[in-house]
Amino acid sequence: MTLTNLLTEQAELILAHKIVSSEQVRTIEPKAAQIAGCSMFELMQRAGEAAFKALKQAWPNAMNIIVVAGNGNNAGDGYVLAKLAKQQGINVVVICEKPERELIGDAKQAQLEWQQQGGETQQFAELDYTQFDVVVDALLGTGVTGEVKPAFQAVIQQINRANIPVLSIDLPSGMFANTGQALPLCIDADVTITFIATKPGLVSGIGKEFCGKLIFADLGVGKEFFDIARSRAQLVDWSMLQSLQSRPVHGHKGSFGKLLCIGGNQGMAGAIRLSAEAALRCGVGLVKVYCHESSSISISAGRPEIMLTHKELEAALDWCSCIVVGPGLGQDNWAHQQFSSLFEYLKHHPKPLVIDADGLNLLAAMKDKAAVQNTLARLPALVLTPHPGEASRLLNCNIAKIESDRYLSSQHIAQKYQSVCVLKGAGTIIQMQELHQVRGCFVCKGGNPGMATAGMGDLLTGVVGAFLAQGFTSQKAAVYGVCAHAEAGDRVAIQYGQRGMIASDLLQPLRAIVNGL
Repeated sequence: MTLTNLLTEQAELILAHKIVSSEQVRTIEPKAAQIAGCSMFELMQRAGEAAFKALKQAWPNAMNIIVVAGNGNNAGDGYVLAKLAKQQGINVVVICEKPERELIGDAKQAQLEWQQQGGETQQFAELDYTQFDVVVDALLGTGVTGEVKPAFQAVIQQINRANIPVLSIDLPSGMFANTGQALPLCIDADVTITFIATKPGLVSGIGKEFCGKLIFADLGVGKEFFDIARSRAQLVDWSMLQSLQSRPVHGHKGSFGKLLCIGGNQGMAGAIRLSAEAALRCGVGLVKVYCHESSSISISAGRPEIMLTHKELEAALDWCSCIVVGPGLGQDNWAHQQFSSLFEYLKHHPKPLVIDADGLNLLAAMKDKAAVQNTLARLPALVLTPHPGEASRLLNCNIAKIESDRYLSSQHIAQKYQSVCVLKGAGTIIQMQELHQVRGCFVCKGGNPGMATAGMGDLLTGVVGAFLAQGFTSQKAAVYGVCAHAEAGDRVAIQYGQRGMIASDLLQPLRAIVNGL
């Protein structure tokens, strides 16, 4: 399983979707430019031009802009933009820490050309930013890894308080490019234009919020860069995936999987009902729910296609070809009993498994870690779908630690539990693992804040389980499941808006999506 064999050929060629660490970009960028016959100063000019084009597209009527420049190459990009804006009759103010300081390297040349254009540079000060139409953030680039110095923190605070549009160049200043974390403050941009390659921190977690709308420009050296660079991850959405195969004409309900969903403790029938119904809408032939006796009526009401049982778990496990466990399971004695019985069964009868919600909490709490890992290692497919809170329990740390590096956290879960890990959130990460070696990951482009509501995770569990039950590998089931779920949420948001979206709204769009509609 590789990062690209799930994608269409066209999707594989889109450089904007390839995620590369900031260290690789800094190291390989000069080599790529040299191969392409482009000087580093010409590359800086292209960056400034691309940023100016992005500014004009986003704010075509902007006539007063302020460029906040730092001391490195990011500032050079800003000076190029300022020169271009001034040439087009836009009022431009450039501010920096020390106007008398000469920059070095290519940034010095960009600074000199700005000055030769008649441009002036002022010192950082308490400005009334509201007199400008747009702030151009050219303060800090990808080289920042430690805490931003106080003078720059003060400027970042002023910009964020000003409440006017911000264009960030390469990444929002104050962000750690590889994780998206603030150091400790970060520009809250409306638009970010990033160059050469997409950095990991821009597309997942809090970093995705900081950067606003993300624009990519390869500056004409993308092919040369990716001939050398090693992509860390791949952005993906439903439109990029290979189409689902047609179903055989002679197929029957048994041909398309038998999924058992375990959960639905007292008072929590809705969670497992959502998982089961989502699985049906995504094409599983047969779905059975094993639940607490008190939940039976609530689960079956209005959906007679869902089979039910609350007795003889082992018989239900014998019946199924794939298992989902966790939604609405709880953590009381009944839940512990079902989860323990499931693991005892899997020791002798390995089957594809998706674990979510309280299933993850119970997994984290199991005492005999060696026995657990031995059982999990024998499963033909395993997908864990934690949100950051559940991930923190799986790794025995706090949520802040998980969110400080979502890529590393998902990698650790995939390795520890010998699974595919779906770390949910803005820019959900699908981390691959096989034979103790992480093979790479996908980051979902889709989804929206309207999906932050009860039951969405339970729905996703059913979607992933559906693909797994129909014979997909754990990697493919996770990628297709996450992308189909996100696409459904985005379709609902387009039609009705984000506020008020509920999980069951996604059921009909899911059906259309898996049918290529």
